Amino acid sequence: MRMRIVFMAVVATVALSSCQTAKTEKDAEAQSASTQSDRLLKLAADIEARGESGTAIALYQRATAMPDAKPVAFVKAGEAYMRAGYPAEAQKAYRGALAKAPNDGPALLGLGSAMIDSGDVEAGIRALAQAAPIVNTSRAYNRLGVAQIFAGQVEEAQATLAHALTLEPGDLDIQTNMALAAALEGNSATALPLVQRVASAPGAQLHHKRNVVVVYGLLGQAEQVRAAPPTGLTTKEVNTLLANAKSIRGKATIKARAKALGSISA
Repeated sequence: MRMRIVFMAVVATVALSSCQTAKTEKDAEAQSASTQSDRLLKLAADIEARGESGTAIALYQRATAMPDAKPVAFVKAGEAYMRAGYPAEAQKAYRGALAKAPNDGPALLGLGSAMIDSGDVEAGIRALAQAAPIVNTSRAYNRLGVAQIFAGQVEEAQATLAHALTLEPGDLDIQTNMALAAALEGNSATALPLVQRVASAPGAQLHHKRNVVVVYGLLGQAEQVRAAPPTGLTTKEVNTLLANAKSIRGKATIKARAKALGSISA
């Protein structure tokens, strides 16, 4: 009896092993089938890294056409279109992702940026505002804050950027954008401490320093920055930035100043 039980157990083990082998083979086949889109995405990224954006975009399109394509495939296609300067095509790709996952944060974030690049700022801000809490990164909130600045929504922008800074304290891009928002409404008490901190930061890059000059110009303190211009900027560059800032400062409303700032930044 004992031997029979052992034998039955061995048979059962062999049978189970056989079933597991068959299941593993089926799983492998399913996994292989489900990664066609992923493989195309990887190939597209490799080709794009070599500078062949047209070929890469064609591969991204193929990846989105696969039956197993996930929302990320459409997002990556949208990002490729944005890098190539095709916001209308990018919007279609991002909407493809949202058709599969209506609350996909990266897709909403990309869609908002593409809409803004296409000139529909209000719709873009709505998409970014929906995306930011889903993605919940400083980059997402910073992108929303910048859009709000250029739309003249200065108070909203400062609140958005302040939240972004809580997610990544010390980020120079966020602090610079906060200073620009404050400077547009002439709020030197908020703007000056921010740009002074940015200007003295070891990691400040040239684009940060250019914005520091613009902030001083928007606040009507051109002579202060001329007396001690940021290292790395030429006298001619500083003067050009200050002239642009003076022109912006002369606009009658915050919205007009924000629009002018957006045009120069673009």
